[in-house]
Amino acid sequence: MSLPKSSRESSQPNGFSLAKVALRTPQDVVTLSRRIRAAGEEFGLGARTVRNLSAATYETAMLLLSVRMTDAEVRLADGPSLQVVLRVPHADSPLPALHARLAEAVAPLGSMVDEVEISENGTELSVCLRVLLSSVGAARGMGPLTTPETGGDHPEPDDEPDVLRQEHSQLTRAFRELQLELQETNRGVVALHAELEANADKLRQAEDRLRLLLDSVQDYAICMLTPQGEIASWNSGAERLFAYSADEIIGRHFSCFYVAAERDLEVPAEHLRIAQQRGKHAGECLRVRKGGGAFDAHVVVTPVRRGREREPQGFSLVVRDITERKRLERDLRQRAEELSAANRAKEDFLATLSHELRTPLNAMLGWTRLLRMGKLDTAGRTRALETIERNAHIQEQLIADILDVSRIVTGKLRLELRPIELAPVIEAALDAVRPAAAAKGIHLEADMDYKGTVLGDPDRLQQVVWNLVSNAIKFTPAGGRVGVSLSRGGPSAVIKVSDTGEGIASELLPFIFDRFTQGDVSVTRPHGGLGLGLSIVRHIVESHGGKVVAQSEGHGRGAVFAVHLPVRALQLTTVHEDTHVQPLNGLKVLVVDDDSDARESVSLALAQWGARTAAVGSAREAFQMLGDFKPDVLVSDIDMPDEDGCSFIRRVRSLSQHGLAAVPAVALTGYAQPEDQQRALMAGFQKFVPKPVHVDELASVVKTLADRRIV
Repeated sequence: MSLPKSSRESSQPNGFSLAKVALRTPQDVVTLSRRIRAAGEEFGLGARTVRNLSAATYETAMLLLSVRMTDAEVRLADGPSLQVVLRVPHADSPLPALHARLAEAVAPLGSMVDEVEISENGTELSVCLRVLLSSVGAARGMGPLTTPETGGDHPEPDDEPDVLRQEHSQLTRAFRELQLELQETNRGVVALHAELEANADKLRQAEDRLRLLLDSVQDYAICMLTPQGEIASWNSGAERLFAYSADEIIGRHFSCFYVAAERDLEVPAEHLRIAQQRGKHAGECLRVRKGGGAFDAHVVVTPVRRGREREPQGFSLVVRDITERKRLERDLRQRAEELSAANRAKEDFLATLSHELRTPLNAMLGWTRLLRMGKLDTAGRTRALETIERNAHIQEQLIADILDVSRIVTGKLRLELRPIELAPVIEAALDAVRPAAAAKGIHLEADMDYKGTVLGDPDRLQQVVWNLVSNAIKFTPAGGRVGVSLSRGGPSAVIKVSDTGEGIASELLPFIFDRFTQGDVSVTRPHGGLGLGLSIVRHIVESHGGKVVAQSEGHGRGAVFAVHLPVRALQLTTVHEDTHVQPLNGLKVLVVDDDSDARESVSLALAQWGARTAAVGSAREAFQMLGDFKPDVLVSDIDMPDEDGCSFIRRVRSLSQHGLAAVPAVALTGYAQPEDQQRALMAGFQKFVPKPVHVDELASVVKTLADRRIV
């Protein structure tokens, strides 16, 4: 074999590349060895020659790999020969020192290959290992041999027979080949061990990441079970959920999470069996944490299998606390039931409302037709008008109750509180219901011994008394008795309304003040109404800081309603007002309303009070009439087509003529909400009167506005 040659320029013969490998890790060196074997087998090199070249390449590559980044190339070159060229690129440090070290290190490799060449140019240093492909090269000797015993040369005695010399030579060569095979095998084992260590390190890192991930999950208890159901692992979420530490729970059977009844029935073992058969067991159930506390849980048990045979290795157990979700579900179910009940109540209310509105309308329309036919005598006409008026009041009261409930629900029911005496309020309410009591033959009694002052809204408190007394009269048979009393009870003034009527069933008594609550909701019920009056009573009384209670001993035993209002330590200032409405004395009033019936009724009523009226059906007509008629007061509806009342009054206020621009104006509307009133006043109206219109009230408002203008 030739000794290593060193030169500054490469002397590598021409040829072509078979494979290139970038040497960065020991595994890359193993890959290069495989490429060398493949090339050697392809070009007919002997197995020993291939092993020698592979071993020499391994030694050189490992040396260069420890120094710098190296690239390797397997080439077929002139000769013909198989070459392995290892190239080291020039770095910041000079190459001569590395050149010298390589020359010394690869010198022993000359006995393993046909030629070793080290060359250097301006950019890289290369090492070329070459074996010849000719039969001559394949048959060349391996250079001087050493025995394993001495490690030196064995001179053959001149007098030794040729047979012994040949046998010795063959044995020595076989020993050398065995050494090379062992060296290459050892290098492969080292590389494989390095690869296994790298994989083991990756596996440890993956396990650490998985453990960190499981410990970061706080909402789920995640643990591993042995095939027998014993707990083998425990995450922080499980510790938070079950309150067991890992030291306390690992090794125990997972049946400790089940309630006692399920453990007695061997439910845990059944769940493992189901999971094994079906691939998973999941469900919602009760689970027990440390200390015996039970909670709603969603549980999933999954078998863990490994290997091609998918042998069972245990189970994974995942548990989540769903107590909050269950509570929300119960709340939603309860809310759905409440909404369903409210919907039924709404439907019942609408049906009742339809009936209560149609009943007085039917009477009004019937008597109206009889009046138009002109066949009624004087008594008949009087009765017709009384019936129409009575039923109109019934409808008015129904609408007022509905509006009051709407204000109560939206929080817009307003009270005008001031110090008042209760006795006049009660007397006013009784005066309103005396005709109904007398018509039914009911004896109405009043006891007003107590004189006291409360802070209240007299109109709303009169509404409370009127509702209670009207209910008492409605449910008391003819010849019965209804009593109203005012007394002092501790810090409260107490208004009691008692009757000898039908009474209240005990099961209905706790709900008697709820909206739409009625004792009889059948179509055959003897009494009308929407079931809103008592609800309104309770709200008004509670808004005054008081309370209202109902008592009854049962059906046929009558009922007693008691209103408790706190007595205020206030002095009542008597204000003397002249409430008599003076005749309008020729005041000019312009009435604007698109509804012809309403327009004519208002105009006629004001005319009867002494006013000179003009009535038009639109804002456009009213605007055209202003200059000619020059009204003292303007009465206008709000809800009109083309141009509503608010837009109309704004145009009036923008007129250049001061007398017309400042004309007082009253707004009429069927929309009686506080925001409707505010919108009308902001547009330019001075007063707001809701429909249906009471003529005396409207006349009083017109008189007041006209007097202010004169002043």
